[in-house]
Amino acid sequence: MENNTQKSRFALKLLGFLAVIALAISFAYIQKNNASKEVVIGGLFHLTGFASFAGEASRDGFLMAIEDGGMQVKTVIEDAGSSLKQSVSGATKLTEVDKAIAVIGPEWTEFGEVVAPIAERAHVPFISPWVVAEAPFVKPPYYWSGFPSDRTEHVALAQYLSSRGVQKVAIVSSNNFWSQINTKMFEEEVAKKGGIVVISEDELDQTTKDFRTVVAKIKKENPDVIFSALANDVGHGAFVLQVRQTGMAVPIMTHSSRATSPVLKDRYAPILHDQVFAEMVPAERKDEFEKKYEARFGKKVASPSAVVAYDMMTVLLNAVKAGAHTSDEIIGYFHKMPPYEGYSGQIAFDAEGRLPIRKAVVKMYNRAGVAQEVK
Repeated sequence: MENNTQKSRFALKLLGFLAVIALAISFAYIQKNNASKEVVIGGLFHLTGFASFAGEASRDGFLMAIEDGGMQVKTVIEDAGSSLKQSVSGATKLTEVDKAIAVIGPEWTEFGEVVAPIAERAHVPFISPWVVAEAPFVKPPYYWSGFPSDRTEHVALAQYLSSRGVQKVAIVSSNNFWSQINTKMFEEEVAKKGGIVVISEDELDQTTKDFRTVVAKIKKENPDVIFSALANDVGHGAFVLQVRQTGMAVPIMTHSSRATSPVLKDRYAPILHDQVFAEMVPAERKDEFEKKYEARFGKKVASPSAVVAYDMMTVLLNAVKAGAHTSDEIIGYFHKMPPYEGYSGQIAFDAEGRLPIRKAVVKMYNRAGVAQEVK
């Protein structure tokens, strides 16, 4: 009898030992499985090349958001290099090698256009901190714009023209996607007002610097306003200079990114006058972010993409905190998320993956080179 009791005790101890081993193996498996599902968020920013001012600002906002979020997630940053090829290779690495569940970036429309197919193929959402929101490739579930629509500016410009009784507009643009989509939005908003006619539209190569032929043509047409959607700052400055050299005093209307560029202000300061542009009303917390950024990095914000990258990264971190650990779950969160009051304004995506139209004011440079709001 005693021998049977000892055997029973031994069997129970053995079962207990095996149970402990099984639990340990199970725990190790779970830990390993969880590690393989580590949340990775990517950043694809232009850290070198001509767009580096925007990419560096985006990266800084991205890093600030992580620091402020107080949350441990793995991040991988790739340099898009102001290059279509490098943007593609960076996006491919982040999705296929690093297994990012979401990516912030890249900046600018031409780079988003080549990255969007990669996002769709990998089923990974990309959120750009600076892109033309109405570009065809900005479309859920895999490509989103964190930057308000440029249509905001064109609504204000069209209203300004209508209120001034403008009848004839000449348009000069580049064979560039950014130029064409902004021209399209401008024409659509002008058409809504009625009574304003686009009398000519000249599309030029985006590298053009000599506009004398087209300027002579426009002068004969005698427009009330010229709308310039030229693709780069140097080209726009050269165009304005050549218009003024003919003696034409007609107002020149353009996008805020051209009108406020350092290139225009530095190289073409004497001819800033009578340039008209619309600028979004700053978000209420804009100054708060800029002070915070300067304290963190010891420099001023160089690009609007900084605050957008910050807000988009914060939204992603909120999604992860809410339990979104896969790309599909991130997308689901975007579709159902409550409006988020960010430094850049309210973040609430519509069905097209865009933010709502915001308010803008129209400004004009005076003879002293100061941009003043016009009513």
